[in-house]
Amino acid sequence: MIGRSLKLFLVDGTPSGVITAELGVSSVRAVVANRVSLPDLISRDEASRTGVYLLLGSDDGENSKVYVGEGDSVRTRLSSHDSDESKAFFERVALIVSKDENLTKAHGRYLESRILEQIKGSGQAEIVNATSPSFTGLPEAEIADMERVLEEISILLPILGFDLFKSQKPPVLSAEMVSGSRQPIDYRPVQASGQFIAQIRGATGEAIEDAGQFILLAGSKVYATEKSSFADHLRLRKARLRQNGTLVDTTDPELWELTQDTNLGSPSAASAFMAGRSDNGRTTWRTKDTGITYADWRAMKLRQHEAG
Repeated sequence: MIGRSLKLFLVDGTPSGVITAELGVSSVRAVVANRVSLPDLISRDEASRTGVYLLLGSDDGENSKVYVGEGDSVRTRLSSHDSDESKAFFERVALIVSKDENLTKAHGRYLESRILEQIKGSGQAEIVNATSPSFTGLPEAEIADMERVLEEISILLPILGFDLFKSQKPPVLSAEMVSGSRQPIDYRPVQASGQFIAQIRGATGEAIEDAGQFILLAGSKVYATEKSSFADHLRLRKARLRQNGTLVDTTDPELWELTQDTNLGSPSAASAFMAGRSDNGRTTWRTKDTGITYADWRAMKLRQHEAG
């Protein structure tokens, strides 16, 4: 992994006001604020530019909802949303613009479509957009540029409290993607710090640990039924992934198959997700090459670091 520098600016000197964020030498700037500070955000120059934005919040304090939009002058859209009863849920807003003002309406529509795809695939929040239109009306070179912008967005937003993406990894553009087909892009890391397998009765899974994430890979099988010990946040995540087609039926009525790599955060969350009940992933997961438990593999890594 190559390190990245991050520059944050607290516009009014407090963490509860408007914050701008940039990654090193980057053309992208994110501006975030709590809803109470929305007037301050829309008064800024960035809000007069073409960009994409996200509204994040919850109706019940637990289950996240998100709306993704784009506009030539985002200021107008945000002002409208603030008085829209259907957007009453949002508590925070994030605006992403180009520092050099090179984003066009077509770029905004493309990024909106791709961000919605990524959130849908992660199952981290309920999308409240009435539609999630695909947009492929860009030349190949501009698609490549926008995918680089999307990579920066997927790194910036989780740092700023918008943890909505399945993996903060650069995409690998496929021939189908650049030719206009909406085939999913593979976000699986090319190199991972650990590769693991697990079997829980009939459920089988593969996972990787990389960049602080524990990612259950596509093709893993999970139990459709759930026990009382199954954590509520995993129950909700599983329901969202089932609803959006990321968990599909198999020939075994007791098992569903994961169709996209999904970050579960920890080994125990990943194995519990497979089992439909609480599980100690540190002993369930084993390294793919040597067969030792995750706990032993982790201890070995720590000893290696201690030894220098």
